[in-house]
Amino acid sequence: MVEGDRTSGAASRDRSARPAADDWGASAVTTAIVDRLQPGDHVCWAFHDDEERLRTTLRFVAGGITTGEKVLCLTEDPTPEALRAVLEARGVDVTAAVARGQVRFRDARGSSPDTGVFDPVSMLDDWRRELGRARAEGYASLRAITDMAWLARPVSVTGIRRLAWYEAQANRMFADGYATVVCLYDRRLFTAGDLRGIASAHPGTAFTPGDESWRPQLRILRTDDPLGLRLVGASDLSTREALTAVLAGAAEDLPGCGAPLTVDVTGLTFADAAAVHALVRTAQTASAGLRIVGASSLMAKLIHLAGGCDTRGMTVETTADGPSPSTAREHTV
Repeated sequence: MVEGDRTSGAASRDRSARPAADDWGASAVTTAIVDRLQPGDHVCWAFHDDEERLRTTLRFVAGGITTGEKVLCLTEDPTPEALRAVLEARGVDVTAAVARGQVRFRDARGSSPDTGVFDPVSMLDDWRRELGRARAEGYASLRAITDMAWLARPVSVTGIRRLAWYEAQANRMFADGYATVVCLYDRRLFTAGDLRGIASAHPGTAFTPGDESWRPQLRILRTDDPLGLRLVGASDLSTREALTAVLAGAAEDLPGCGAPLTVDVTGLTFADAAAVHALVRTAQTASAGLRIVGASSLMAKLIHLAGGCDTRGMTVETTADGPSPSTAREHTV
């Protein structure tokens, strides 16, 4: 764990206690993908059929019970009661977990169960309440899985236009490294174009069948010391909306107390032009400026070309091979 990361509580959980790979009929690929998820991950899981959705939910919920996390499961079809019964029939002891308050099943339609109209602002507020509730109950982390199928229905046509915005904004909450969130999208209900936009609002996308080497394309985590963000993975079209939303909200979400915001890109293997421009815009709105740490020489040049040289208070620390912060050279761009 990187010093200053906000994931210390979640990292203390015993991940070696996970169930065996073939428990509950989960495939090797599903098992590998679910077990690689970490607090702070927000994943769009695009599935093909009901059995795949069930296997994913089984593995995700059972893993959370085993590791002692708070588990939230949002579903509509099957109903929360029916899904709970199926999990029990597959050998997952949810009855005891529900009784002690560790696991909760809820209607996926969230704040508007009567009309089925998607209200993204209310849904974001709902997430804040769930995160606060899990913390108040003393859990080190929250694990949540939600089926988004109801948003593909005609009654939600207006709301679905804001779905990608909602998913992107949710990353601002999840970047604190407390929650692991999987959003289930049925590929039979959403168009390819809709799914591309929705996937871009998530730092990670799992299109199964995949392979056992899968990892989220990008991880975005807040840090306390120094105050800012740490980026790991690749930032391109597939994660563009997710990163843009977090960076655009950084000045509001991370009040700097007079110090520049720090974005550690040491673990960033690729950043496209849109990511670079988003960093420059963040520097322009941060009252105390922006400090980029661990950039490659190429990334520093791209920042310069994107207008970083004209942005007051923006600095880039870089070495030829994208170094650790302790060996970085500082440049004001």
